[in-house]
Amino acid sequence: MSDESERPRFDAIMSQGGDEIIDATFRGAQSGDVLAMYELSKPFVATGGLIARDLELFDTDVEDFYVVEIDEVVVACAGIRRFTDLAEIFNVAVDGRWQSLGIGRFLLTSMLIVLESEGFADAVVFTKTTRDWFARYGFLPMDPASLPAERLTMLDPERKSIPMVRPTVQASDSIDALASITELRVRFERSGVEAVWDNGCDSLLMFAEKNDIDTASLCRGGMCGTCSSALKQGTVSYDVRPDVDPGDGSILLCISRPAANVVLDL
Repeated sequence: MSDESERPRFDAIMSQGGDEIIDATFRGAQSGDVLAMYELSKPFVATGGLIARDLELFDTDVEDFYVVEIDEVVVACAGIRRFTDLAEIFNVAVDGRWQSLGIGRFLLTSMLIVLESEGFADAVVFTKTTRDWFARYGFLPMDPASLPAERLTMLDPERKSIPMVRPTVQASDSIDALASITELRVRFERSGVEAVWDNGCDSLLMFAEKNDIDTASLCRGGMCGTCSSALKQGTVSYDVRPDVDPGDGSILLCISRPAANVVLDL
């Protein structure tokens, strides 16, 4: 098995408000993850979204898989098939308890970064029940005839899966790359302003100021915690772990960025 220190790893500090912090890690799968990946996939197999794979297959091909881990529990997984000119992301599965957090976005973005770093220009997925979800992240239907010959021999016409393709992503950070694969929107509820997140902003505080939203923040004057704002909806990623408690249901604007569409009480 390959050296784990050489496999890609991305960490994210996420929050849906308050002092509860969610540490999410994307990393290469290990032998100890095999049962968790198998169990994660079962609900999607039952609904027809994924092809059934034996536990032994996850074990044999473990180096082709990647996982997202939260509090040492595997909550998402996906695999990669590598062909000569194209790579395929397959078996994308996210624990239902974490789907609203944006873990699927984090997983998919990380996979696209991994493939770009390996020299692949494009990534393909086959989908039967999640076409709209992949389309949201820039995947477009493709002609199966353009697939590599070795992948064409694997096609199952009876399954009626649709191939979709999109470019891979060059980035060093999964959260920073989110805006390059999907549109993230920030709504300032009390101000009645909604805008598309600008990745040129280093924080939600800067983005609020760019959109002329009054935050009453004194962060730059040395008064930490004054940029606290109630997060009405969505998920943010912190650049660093907060030193102060932002308050129930609230976040610190000065060190956070959206990890999903967010609604702020501003």
